[in-house]
Amino acid sequence: MTIPFKELSGSPHESFGPQGMTAIRWLICAWSDRRSLVQELLGDGYEFGGSAPVNYPDSPNIVAVRIEVEPLADDLVRQDFASVTEGLNAYQGFAKITVHYELLAPSVDVSLPQDAPPNTFLTYEMDRDTETLHLPGDGLSSSGNLQAALSATLQADVTLPVTVHRLIWHRVVSPPWTAIRACQGALNQDEFLGVAAGQLLFDGVKATREFISLPDLDYPQFGWRLEYRFREKPLMSNTTPSIFPTGDFSKLLTFEETR
Repeated sequence: MTIPFKELSGSPHESFGPQGMTAIRWLICAWSDRRSLVQELLGDGYEFGGSAPVNYPDSPNIVAVRIEVEPLADDLVRQDFASVTEGLNAYQGFAKITVHYELLAPSVDVSLPQDAPPNTFLTYEMDRDTETLHLPGDGLSSSGNLQAALSATLQADVTLPVTVHRLIWHRVVSPPWTAIRACQGALNQDEFLGVAAGQLLFDGVKATREFISLPDLDYPQFGWRLEYRFREKPLMSNTTPSIFPTGDFSKLLTFEETR
């Protein structure tokens, strides 16, 4: 840290839970230095040659993600403002800087792909879903009486369980939109997430904006959080050729090349 600061008594506050460790620190600096300190804490765009967010002491994967600023004391400098857009209160003394830290790296998981680009990371979730098969009665039986004959005119739905895999790629500066379009609705051509080739169907992606750093107070830097959804061993038709193509899912974890 290059901006002079002090840490207040009662700081820090550390929490430990399902999401790992989080922490809050309360710092003070000169009121005139507050924005410079905020930028130093949140980083100024390491993907573009700047610096990353400042880490929590002795914890390199726990970094500053959110900051609140307020006056430390009511020592207001009296001013007359001509417009609400051309003036801001100033204080003779210090700014109180509340720094929130979060874990921005995943737990070690050998089943995750190991080739995500630097300064990004992956997390993983498994969920369950169902697929429904509509069958005539003569194609069904009761588990309590396998010999019972059902009428062919009777129609019924059979619900089959399906495993859903969600792979979340965080802090993505240049998402691979081309690869996403090419792989959507395709089966994995190679083993992926521990699932054999041809057994994993890519349903698509949910993309949301994600704050990365603060190179300029008026223009923060955002990336993307990409949540990929896959279904393991989905129902497929017996047509030849298959209605599902195959795709190279490793390309889902590479940055889009820009020209």
